[in-house]
Amino acid sequence: MEDSETHNLQKETIKQQYEVVKARTAPPNDSNIGSHVREYGDKTFKDDKLFLYQGFYPAKSSITNRPLLSPSLKGAINQRDVDILFMWKKYEQLNVGSEEKQRALREFKETVLHRKHLDSSIDFIGKLVFGFEGPSVLEATKGPGQPLVDYWDCLKTMVRVFESQCGSLTQYGTKHMRAFTNICNNGVSETEMKEKSISACDSYNMGKWSSLVLGHSV
Repeated sequence: MEDSETHNLQKETIKQQYEVVKARTAPPNDSNIGSHVREYGDKTFKDDKLFLYQGFYPAKSSITNRPLLSPSLKGAINQRDVDILFMWKKYEQLNVGSEEKQRALREFKETVLHRKHLDSSIDFIGKLVFGFEGPSVLEATKGPGQPLVDYWDCLKTMVRVFESQCGSLTQYGTKHMRAFTNICNNGVSETEMKEKSISACDSYNMGKWSSLVLGHSV
Protein backbone atom coordinates (compact mmCIF):
# COMPACT_ATOMS: atom_id res chain seq x y z
CA MET A 1 0.00 0.00 0.00
CA GLU A 2 2.92 2.33 0.64
CA ASP A 3 4.04 1.82 -2.94
CA SER A 4 0.52 2.28 -4.28
CA GLU A 5 0.21 5.64 -2.55
CA THR A 6 3.27 6.97 -4.37
CA HIS A 7 2.43 5.75 -7.88
CA ASN A 8 -0.19 6.23 -10.56
CA LEU A 9 -2.02 2.90 -10.47
CA GLN A 10 -3.14 3.33 -14.09
CA LYS A 11 0.49 3.12 -15.14
CA GLU A 12 2.22 0.83 -12.66
CA THR A 13 1.97 -2.93 -13.23
CA ILE A 14 1.80 -5.78 -10.73
CA LYS A 15 5.28 -6.87 -11.82
CA GLN A 16 6.72 -3.40 -11.27
CA GLN A 17 5.23 -3.19 -7.79
CA TYR A 18 6.52 -6.65 -6.91
CA GLU A 19 10.07 -5.71 -7.89
CA VAL A 20 9.91 -2.40 -6.00
CA VAL A 21 8.56 -3.97 -2.80
CA LYS A 22 11.02 -6.87 -3.02
CA ALA A 23 13.95 -4.45 -3.21
CA ARG A 24 12.40 -2.25 -0.53
CA THR A 25 12.08 -4.95 2.13
CA ALA A 26 15.31 -6.93 1.82
CA PRO A 27 18.81 -6.19 0.51
CA PRO A 28 19.60 -8.17 -2.68
CA ASN A 29 22.88 -9.65 -1.45
CA ASP A 30 21.96 -10.63 2.09
CA SER A 31 19.20 -13.21 2.66
CA ASN A 32 19.67 -13.21 6.44
CA ILE A 33 17.94 -9.92 7.16
CA GLY A 34 14.74 -8.18 6.12
CA SER A 35 11.51 -9.64 4.82
CA HIS A 36 11.60 -11.88 1.80
CA VAL A 37 8.92 -11.18 -0.80
CA ARG A 38 7.89 -14.24 -2.83
CA GLU A 39 5.66 -15.00 -5.81
CA TYR A 40 3.18 -17.88 -5.85
CA GLY A 41 0.49 -19.27 -8.11
CA ASP A 42 -0.59 -17.93 -11.50
CA LYS A 43 1.84 -15.27 -12.75
CA THR A 44 0.32 -14.71 -16.20
CA PHE A 45 -1.30 -11.40 -15.25
CA LYS A 46 1.81 -9.68 -13.89
CA ASP A 47 1.67 -7.08 -16.66
CA ASP A 48 -1.84 -5.96 -15.65
CA LYS A 49 -2.12 -2.45 -14.28
CA LEU A 50 -2.67 -2.19 -10.53
CA PHE A 51 -5.83 -0.09 -10.78
CA LEU A 52 -7.68 -3.18 -12.06
CA TYR A 53 -7.27 -4.73 -8.61
CA GLN A 54 -6.84 -1.82 -6.21
CA GLY A 55 -9.09 0.74 -7.82
CA PHE A 56 -8.12 4.24 -8.88
CA TYR A 57 -8.41 7.63 -7.24
CA PRO A 58 -8.70 10.35 -9.97
CA ALA A 59 -7.03 12.97 -7.76
CA LYS A 60 -3.81 10.96 -8.01
CA SER A 61 -3.78 10.74 -11.79
CA SER A 62 -1.08 13.41 -11.96
CA ILE A 63 1.24 11.65 -9.51
CA THR A 64 4.82 11.38 -10.69
CA ASN A 65 6.18 8.02 -9.62
CA ARG A 66 8.47 8.50 -6.66
CA PRO A 67 10.90 5.90 -5.32
CA LEU A 68 10.18 4.52 -1.85
CA LEU A 69 12.59 5.50 0.87
CA SER A 70 14.52 2.43 1.89
CA PRO A 71 15.27 2.17 5.61
CA SER A 72 18.55 0.74 6.79
CA LEU A 73 18.26 -2.99 7.52
CA LYS A 74 21.63 -3.13 9.22
CA GLY A 75 20.01 -3.63 12.61
CA ALA A 76 17.38 -6.14 11.46
CA ILE A 77 17.22 -9.45 13.28
CA ASN A 78 15.81 -12.84 12.46
CA GLN A 79 12.17 -13.19 13.50
CA ARG A 80 13.06 -16.24 15.60
CA ASP A 81 15.39 -14.07 17.70
CA VAL A 82 12.80 -11.45 18.63
CA ASP A 83 12.00 -13.11 21.96
CA ILE A 84 15.69 -13.23 22.88
CA LEU A 85 16.12 -9.56 22.02
CA PHE A 86 13.06 -8.67 24.09
CA MET A 87 14.42 -10.59 27.09
CA TRP A 88 17.79 -8.88 26.84
CA LYS A 89 16.31 -5.39 26.49
CA LYS A 90 14.09 -6.10 29.48
CA TYR A 91 17.13 -7.23 31.48
CA GLU A 92 19.09 -4.08 30.57
CA GLN A 93 16.30 -1.81 31.76
CA LEU A 94 15.83 -3.40 35.19
CA ASN A 95 17.48 -2.03 38.32
CA VAL A 96 20.98 -3.32 38.97
CA GLY A 97 21.10 -5.87 41.78
CA SER A 98 17.33 -6.34 41.90
CA GLU A 99 15.81 -9.80 42.19
CA GLU A 100 13.77 -9.12 39.07
CA LYS A 101 16.94 -8.39 37.08
CA GLN A 102 18.54 -11.62 38.28
CA ARG A 103 15.39 -13.54 37.33
CA ALA A 104 15.38 -11.94 33.87
CA LEU A 105 19.00 -12.96 33.34
CA ARG A 106 18.25 -16.55 34.38
CA GLU A 107 15.35 -16.66 31.93
CA PHE A 108 17.58 -15.33 29.16
CA LYS A 109 20.33 -17.87 29.87
CA GLU A 110 17.85 -20.76 30.08
CA THR A 111 16.36 -19.82 26.73
CA VAL A 112 19.76 -19.62 25.04
CA LEU A 113 20.80 -22.96 26.53
CA HIS A 114 17.58 -24.63 25.35
CA ARG A 115 18.16 -23.32 21.85
CA LYS A 116 21.68 -24.74 21.84
CA HIS A 117 20.29 -28.01 23.16
CA LEU A 118 17.77 -28.21 20.29
CA ASP A 119 20.41 -27.49 17.65
CA SER A 120 22.92 -30.01 19.00
CA SER A 121 20.30 -32.71 19.66
CA ILE A 122 18.87 -32.61 16.15
CA ASP A 123 22.37 -32.63 14.69
CA PHE A 124 23.30 -35.63 16.87
CA ILE A 125 20.12 -37.51 15.95
CA GLY A 126 20.97 -36.96 12.30
CA LYS A 127 24.38 -38.55 12.85
CA LEU A 128 22.88 -41.44 14.83
CA VAL A 129 20.40 -42.18 12.06
CA PHE A 130 22.40 -41.41 8.93
CA GLY A 131 26.02 -41.52 10.08
CA PHE A 132 28.37 -38.59 9.68
CA GLU A 133 26.50 -37.57 6.54
CA GLY A 134 23.55 -36.87 8.82
CA PRO A 135 23.70 -33.05 8.80
CA SER A 136 23.72 -32.89 4.99
CA VAL A 137 20.84 -35.40 4.81
CA LEU A 138 18.79 -33.35 7.26
CA GLU A 139 19.36 -30.16 5.26
CA ALA A 140 18.67 -31.68 1.84
CA THR A 141 16.13 -29.93 -0.39
CA LYS A 142 13.89 -31.34 -3.09
CA GLY A 143 13.82 -30.25 -6.70
CA PRO A 144 11.56 -27.47 -8.02
CA GLY A 145 7.89 -28.38 -8.11
CA GLN A 146 8.20 -31.29 -5.69
CA PRO A 147 6.26 -31.31 -2.40
CA LEU A 148 8.31 -30.50 0.67
CA VAL A 149 6.79 -33.35 2.67
CA ASP A 150 5.88 -36.81 1.40
CA TYR A 151 4.09 -37.89 4.58
CA TRP A 152 2.45 -35.17 6.67
CA ASP A 153 1.29 -37.59 9.36
CA CYS A 154 4.87 -38.81 9.73
CA LEU A 155 6.15 -35.25 10.12
CA LYS A 156 3.67 -34.62 12.93
CA THR A 157 4.62 -37.89 14.60
CA MET A 158 8.39 -37.30 14.40
CA VAL A 159 8.13 -33.81 15.85
CA ARG A 160 6.04 -35.09 18.76
CA VAL A 161 8.40 -38.00 19.42
CA PHE A 162 11.32 -35.60 19.54
CA GLU A 163 9.53 -33.10 21.77
CA SER A 164 8.46 -35.82 24.17
CA GLN A 165 12.10 -36.79 24.74
CA CYS A 166 13.97 -33.54 24.15
CA GLY A 167 11.58 -30.71 25.00
CA SER A 168 9.48 -28.27 23.02
CA LEU A 169 10.87 -26.94 19.77
CA THR A 170 9.45 -23.49 20.58
CA GLN A 171 9.19 -20.99 17.75
CA TYR A 172 12.96 -21.00 17.39
CA GLY A 173 13.11 -24.75 16.88
CA THR A 174 10.61 -24.74 14.03
CA LYS A 175 13.57 -23.84 11.82
CA HIS A 176 14.42 -27.55 12.01
CA MET A 177 11.19 -28.70 10.33
CA ARG A 178 13.18 -29.54 7.20
CA ALA A 179 15.24 -31.98 9.26
CA PHE A 180 12.12 -33.79 10.48
CA THR A 181 10.77 -33.78 6.93
CA ASN A 182 13.91 -35.47 5.64
CA ILE A 183 13.80 -38.01 8.47
CA CYS A 184 10.33 -38.96 7.25
CA ASN A 185 11.21 -38.87 3.57
CA ASN A 186 14.08 -41.29 4.24
CA GLY A 187 11.79 -43.86 5.85
CA VAL A 188 12.92 -43.63 9.46
CA SER A 189 10.43 -45.43 11.72
CA GLU A 190 8.77 -43.95 14.79
CA THR A 191 10.49 -46.57 16.94
CA GLU A 192 13.94 -45.67 15.65
CA MET A 193 13.26 -41.96 16.04
CA LYS A 194 12.24 -42.50 19.66
CA GLU A 195 15.37 -44.56 20.38
CA LYS A 196 17.67 -41.96 18.84
CA SER A 197 15.87 -39.09 20.60
CA ILE A 198 16.30 -40.83 23.95
CA SER A 199 19.99 -41.37 23.21
CA ALA A 200 20.43 -37.71 22.34
CA CYS A 201 18.40 -36.21 25.18
CA ASP A 202 18.31 -38.73 28.01
CA SER A 203 20.42 -36.58 30.34
CA TYR A 204 18.62 -33.31 29.54
CA ASN A 205 16.34 -31.86 32.20
CA MET A 206 13.46 -30.47 30.16
CA GLY A 207 11.81 -28.68 33.08
CA LYS A 208 9.62 -25.87 31.79
CA TRP A 209 10.48 -26.86 28.19
CA SER A 210 8.67 -30.18 28.53
CA SER A 211 5.93 -30.86 25.99
CA LEU A 212 3.74 -31.75 28.97
CA VAL A 213 4.00 -28.09 29.98
CA LEU A 214 4.11 -26.30 26.62
CA GLY A 215 2.29 -28.83 24.47
CA HIS A 216 3.45 -29.95 21.03
CA SER A 217 4.42 -27.67 18.17
CA VAL A 218 2.29 -29.60 15.67
